[in-house]
Amino acid sequence: MKKLILIFGGGLGQLTLIRAAKQLGVISVVIDPNPDAPGRVIADFFYCVDGNDYKKTKQIAIKHNINGIVTGQMEKPLKIMARLAVEMGYIFHSPEVVEKCTNKYIMKSAFQTNNIPCAQGKLFKQNETINPDSLIDMTLPVILKPLDSFSSQGVYKINKFEEIKDFIPETRSFSSDNSVLIEEFIEGPEYSIESVTYNKKTTIVQYTQKIITPFPNTVEMGHVQPAKLENEQKIQIDTVVKKAIKALEINNSVSHTELKITAQGPKIIEIGARLGGDFIPSYLTLTSTGVNMDKAAIKIALGKKPNLEHKHQKYSFIKYIALSEGKRVVEIKEYSDLFDDPDVVFAHIFVKSGDIIPKITDSAKRPACLLVKASSLNHVYKTAKEKENILKSRILLT
Repeated sequence: MKKLILIFGGGLGQLTLIRAAKQLGVISVVIDPNPDAPGRVIADFFYCVDGNDYKKTKQIAIKHNINGIVTGQMEKPLKIMARLAVEMGYIFHSPEVVEKCTNKYIMKSAFQTNNIPCAQGKLFKQNETINPDSLIDMTLPVILKPLDSFSSQGVYKINKFEEIKDFIPETRSFSSDNSVLIEEFIEGPEYSIESVTYNKKTTIVQYTQKIITPFPNTVEMGHVQPAKLENEQKIQIDTVVKKAIKALEINNSVSHTELKITAQGPKIIEIGARLGGDFIPSYLTLTSTGVNMDKAAIKIALGKKPNLEHKHQKYSFIKYIALSEGKRVVEIKEYSDLFDDPDVVFAHIFVKSGDIIPKITDSAKRPACLLVKASSLNHVYKTAKEKENILKSRILLT
């Protein structure tokens, strides 16, 4: 009999996960709070379920006799998934592991306890006042971030203490209990590491170079694979990442680690115990390595060993496109002809006719993206620039 997988989320970022289930011969049961989620069309079964509705989620799992549970880049379903796993016996993180991987202060404490190099930081709860004395042992600049948010929401670089008051209301608004973290600012280029842990053995799949907005925001505007790293740097990264994953007790899971390479070596920023966002594990990593991390996540959820063998080595680059802030979108013209070029892997315009182009302060405010591949780093950058201009021309502004 075919296995059934319960997929949490049917949005654009989950489509490759649903397709991967089909390719594996696994029946997909997809739940999403949006009744018009694009995954509805390709799922074997689709249900509109509020993200906090545990009762209905469990009823669906029982109705379909689900064999495993999985999600993509999303943090929000992790707690309800952990609860379901405990009650139904699915392969997934325990509630304690999910707490360590979603609460940035608990995560940082785990790193510090296990002597893992990371950004040092302080927790400030809802009613705690932040004053110069409370940061006397920290050196500016610092990073201000919510306790448990994602997608760069409410994250700012602070160059002088007075700037905190400008950003703290927004930062607190993205935290579940209004708590915030103030961390040391780590100097150095930023990377993400895509990995898979199966039966307590972690395999590094790919190294990703990040491109972010100018400060004070820290929004990711591009990702390049493979990152340009020396072998010694890769060895150092592998050691630190594997140690950090072990400290968080992540097992039988994909993961997405963010870090910087400093003068003292790699320092961990944070780890997501899930597939990464921005189409990194799906289109980007699949294009550069041939490793299908969506299939790996599904196989692990069903108790099977994933196939992590690299099939090729190419360069891939996803670029998020910026448009003139304050302009209004008049029309979105057809852009499917971009895919006639074999070097174009993926493209999507997020804004709609009538939208006002916002300032890019978090990932959700990026207007469009483009993903290309090439045989060299120079070629992949050149191709991205050419196709970006075409994609921009299809967004008419006034």
